[in-house]
Amino acid sequence: MNTRNTTLGLLVAAALFLALNLLAGPLLRGVRADLTEQRLYTLSQGTRNILAGLEEPITLRFFFAKTVATEAPPLLSYAERVREMLEEYAALSGGQLRLEVIDPEPYSEAEELAVGYGIQGRVANAEGDRLYMGIVGTNSVDDEEVLPVLDPRRESFLEYELTEMIDRLENPELPLVGIISSLPLRGGSQPAAQPGQPPQQLPPWPILELIERRYQIVDLDPATLTELDEEIDLLLMVHPKGLTSAGRYAIDQFALAGGKVVAFIDPFCYLDPARQSSDPMAALNNSSDSGIDDLLRAWGVELTPSRIVGDSVGALTVRDRANQPVQMPLAFGVTDETINGDDILTSPLNKLRFFMPGALSRSDEAPDGVTVETLVTATAAGGGTVDTLSLMGPLDPQIVADAFLENAPEAAIAVRVSGDVRSAFPDGAPGAEAEGDAPDEEPAAEDTHLTASTAPFNALIFADADMLHDSVWAQPMQDIFGNVRLQPQVDNASLLVSALENMSGSSDLISLRSRAEFSRPFTRKEALMLEAQERFRAEEV
Repeated sequence: MNTRNTTLGLLVAAALFLALNLLAGPLLRGVRADLTEQRLYTLSQGTRNILAGLEEPITLRFFFAKTVATEAPPLLSYAERVREMLEEYAALSGGQLRLEVIDPEPYSEAEELAVGYGIQGRVANAEGDRLYMGIVGTNSVDDEEVLPVLDPRRESFLEYELTEMIDRLENPELPLVGIISSLPLRGGSQPAAQPGQPPQQLPPWPILELIERRYQIVDLDPATLTELDEEIDLLLMVHPKGLTSAGRYAIDQFALAGGKVVAFIDPFCYLDPARQSSDPMAALNNSSDSGIDDLLRAWGVELTPSRIVGDSVGALTVRDRANQPVQMPLAFGVTDETINGDDILTSPLNKLRFFMPGALSRSDEAPDGVTVETLVTATAAGGGTVDTLSLMGPLDPQIVADAFLENAPEAAIAVRVSGDVRSAFPDGAPGAEAEGDAPDEEPAAEDTHLTASTAPFNALIFADADMLHDSVWAQPMQDIFGNVRLQPQVDNASLLVSALENMSGSSDLISLRSRAEFSRPFTRKEALMLEAQERFRAEEV
């Protein structure tokens, strides 16, 4: 009897298990649970917002040569995580995102397709078979975006790169960038260095060409600016000296309405035209400060007044007036050691070079809703400052080196600002109270003055404008045909282009940050092994 009951119970249990599995398929399809400690498979809210807002169909093609990668288990695991993330994107897109997974086997049409899209392959075995792993996105009008190589070492940035691709395909129009600068970015005539000499003709700054390849541009004169066109997607300020109160108010209101800003400001811009005057008194009397301290404070940031940052560790060697080599701490390079590797913008950068930058910090009066994240600093070992008074007149590298004090370790040179900010003009537009309304006039139907942000504010602020000039980041090189071309020495130009790309996306895209690492090493085991190895070495000695 007991045997019969046991057998019957097992048969019933098996039937229930089979029924549960048959029902689970259709009932739980699309249900996903992320049980990892750091929510590795949960997409950010910014990504979810972009996917939910898709209005046009987009196709993502994931090329992965699985047949070639059979002997690389880590790569197979990574590819599986990529595929799972792409499936999650498709599931959240409301049917607007279509996913194709393609295995470009050697000598196949799929391989030709991958090569045609620009997916980069590398030789994977002795037979010369190439391993491809990349993603191509297309929209309904055949615009293309390509991730030619997926690198497992950059897995923490994969969500941002995928979401950026989708955002570009959804919004393919070139963004409109408004440029405000007092520097001769487009070249022009500069006063002679010595009296009696003809004016010097300056060429355009090469960075303009880089920008114009990717964006529509409108030049805005700081001296006459009173309003910003609603069509402007992004504001680029490069030493915007000379802004009137009306101009600063226009920028203020742009920021509060959710406008995005990339600013290269300077407490002492060496390339300021006023410094190049042949009249030494004119150079002394004209401040070389960018002059937007009130806007910075409203955004939660402060530029240390009258101090220039230097770094003795990365100091460049220059020639003094006696043609002797001198270490110039105010002209220095920084490496990935002091570049924020966790930020989407700065993580790919290896080296930057600065020339007499300022120091940025979070203002004591910063609103609670503002986040100020440091992107680049001077080194802890060599960071210091020089008072701007010691820089007046002709620049003498030896005097500067003698005046340098290593008193500002890890001074911030670049920051990212985000959140809810307040107006730098709490009482309204400059001059508004003086004008007033005539007694017999009807009051305005709506007060358009913004006192606080109505949409999240996003800005990238760099305390150096000189760093964008090609003399700082590149070196002229002559090719075999005698043509002179610029050879970048550091990543300054890439930084500018990446900053504009990062800020020209939607606020949801800008809100994305790097994800937690997918690799979960056995840290306790590794520590025990290291301890055992150290004991073994000690016994050998």
